[in-house]
Amino acid sequence: MRTSSSLHLVQWVLTIAAFAANAAPGAVLLAQDPARPPVVTGPQLTLMEALALARGLSPELTAARAAATAAAARERQAGVFPNPIISYQREQTSGNGGTNSQDIASVDQPIELGGLRSARVEAAQLRREAADVRVQGAGAQLDFDVTRAFALAGAADRRAALAQAAANAFARARNVSETRLVQGDVSGYANRRIRLEAARYAGLLAEAMLAQRAARLSLASLITVSGDSLHHGELVLADSLGVAAPALAPDSLRALASSHRAELRVATLEAEAAAADARLVRRERIPVPTVSAGLKNDRVSGGESSNGFVAGISLPVALWDRRRGAIDAAGAEALRSVAEADVVRRRILAEVNDAAANLRAVDEQLAILRPHLGAESDVALRAAQVAYSEGEITLVEWLDAVRAYQEAESTFALLRAESLIRRAALERAVGVPLSRDSR
Repeated sequence: MRTSSSLHLVQWVLTIAAFAANAAPGAVLLAQDPARPPVVTGPQLTLMEALALARGLSPELTAARAAATAAAARERQAGVFPNPIISYQREQTSGNGGTNSQDIASVDQPIELGGLRSARVEAAQLRREAADVRVQGAGAQLDFDVTRAFALAGAADRRAALAQAAANAFARARNVSETRLVQGDVSGYANRRIRLEAARYAGLLAEAMLAQRAARLSLASLITVSGDSLHHGELVLADSLGVAAPALAPDSLRALASSHRAELRVATLEAEAAAADARLVRRERIPVPTVSAGLKNDRVSGGESSNGFVAGISLPVALWDRRRGAIDAAGAEALRSVAEADVVRRRILAEVNDAAANLRAVDEQLAILRPHLGAESDVALRAAQVAYSEGEITLVEWLDAVRAYQEAESTFALLRAESLIRRAALERAVGVPLSRDSR
């Protein structure tokens, strides 16, 4: 961005205003339509409304919520007891004209020992918590994407309005210059220069309108099913640059990120869940006994019968499978998860530092430009137009004044958008809003 050059040109325009402010109003070349954007009216869309629309339509957020629902269901499933097994057996033998039979009905129930069920529940609970935090992370990323698209669309609207106003002004200036050329009031060079500038600003307007269309379609893809209303400019994007976020020390920002950043919390929970999985695998070495109980009926030749009960217990023998490979693999996965959590922590802390530095740099540039723009620059531009119409400055000086105004206002619009984006990036980096007024 050409901030320093734009500031220099704006200051030069203000100097023109100082000696041209007392110029008598006369036949001002562009007094009817100065190069300033018109006031656009219509239904407005605020950033908060855009965020709400995006949260209702985002497929990423919907997927994250569905994943959290699935994780909660798996947590419930992890806490259930194993089902019993009902079995029935009949044995019948015959010989020497006689028949013997046995009927046995039993219920077999596996009994989990050694905290196997609690370990399974713990691992599932940690993964459910991680899925819940992923929903928050998806929401934070969506908020940043919408804020960025909203800010860029707003800046594109402003730059398009500036280009439109300038193109209209130079189109009228060209018509006036053609008339004055016939009357001999302007030179051929001045007329050709104005025609050239009119063509130049018409090209800038075409570029600005294309950029505006692309920016609005990008925003529409996040907040609407169809982008027609945004594309045709029926909605006015309300200015969303509010009160600046409070300045916090780097240590405070890093502490906030360590406590609230969704990606770091997910990585930490995943590491804890991997450790719980390792404990679960180790406890799975404990044999799961199955207790049996039932009824038995014996019937022998001659019609005699007897009834009784059966009871038993079965226990797997860890002869071939001692779960050693699974235990080693789970332990390695736990170590990997811890290392990945540390990688995420370092990346996020570096991201917080960069986001804070970027926001501070943009706000410093805004502070330099802000006093020279707005109503003061409008007055300066009008004064330059009067000075040119009265012959106090040359055509080149007047064109430089218009160019300075356009560049400075465009740069200011981009910086305002960048400030909003960088503020949103810092809030995403720390994982918590720093100032509600910023939205």
